[in-house]
Amino acid sequence: MIVSATQDVDFVGILSSVANNDPFACRIISLFNSYNANLAFVDYWLVNADKTNECKGAIARNGTNFIIFLADDSLLEEVSAFIRVAGASSVLCDDKFELDLYGGTSISGYVLERNEPIDENDEVNFIEPDIKSVYDLLVKCADDNFTPPAFEDFYVDVNHKIRHNAIRIAAINSNYNLASVAMTVAESNKAAVLGAVACDPNYRQHGYGSAVVRYITNMLINEGKTVYLHRAENANVNFYSNLGFKEIGKWKEYHFGG
Repeated sequence: MIVSATQDVDFVGILSSVANNDPFACRIISLFNSYNANLAFVDYWLVNADKTNECKGAIARNGTNFIIFLADDSLLEEVSAFIRVAGASSVLCDDKFELDLYGGTSISGYVLERNEPIDENDEVNFIEPDIKSVYDLLVKCADDNFTPPAFEDFYVDVNHKIRHNAIRIAAINSNYNLASVAMTVAESNKAAVLGAVACDPNYRQHGYGSAVVRYITNMLINEGKTVYLHRAENANVNFYSNLGFKEIGKWKEYHFGG
């Protein structure tokens, strides 16, 4: 049974009680804490067992982009049917669940985890950069695995989430230029999802990329959060392996239309 989250329901409390520190649940909780369910462009649902009403998962919609967290005994047929009629342009979920979604394409990669601090000996100064500088660096580093959205959309979303303590950004300057950046794309009380890690091509091979990842990862772990990231299939394998991130599963993202 899929039920809409209402003001009468402790959506975050219920989800946290069954999700532990799952990265997909973290994304949903972070979105909920940023944009409440009264806004027109977001929706949140709980996936409950029919007889016991026990929570078995959650679904979030941001525009036409959906995120799904599921327990191992979730009713996949019901979730699949719901998504098929929901008008999704993309669906992000754990790859271990075989959703029956007609048409479209899918991409997948690995979920990485780190829950112990990384040794640091970096003699660099870390800063909180302005959003425009971050965006410009992401554009400079865009590739087949990541295409930045329009600047206006990026700025409004990132600025809003920072003000709601749902994400954070760390960076390193070199010669008054932004050399590297890392940010969380979602945070909950128990977990954080790291993303948008970039290093200016002119400053690579100097350790700036690994330094900023160590810094933000340790900050999160010291707050009691497990750090996750979603790595593309064959991207940055040695980079994250050398930083001690371990593969714990796979993610899948479905795309429909366009």
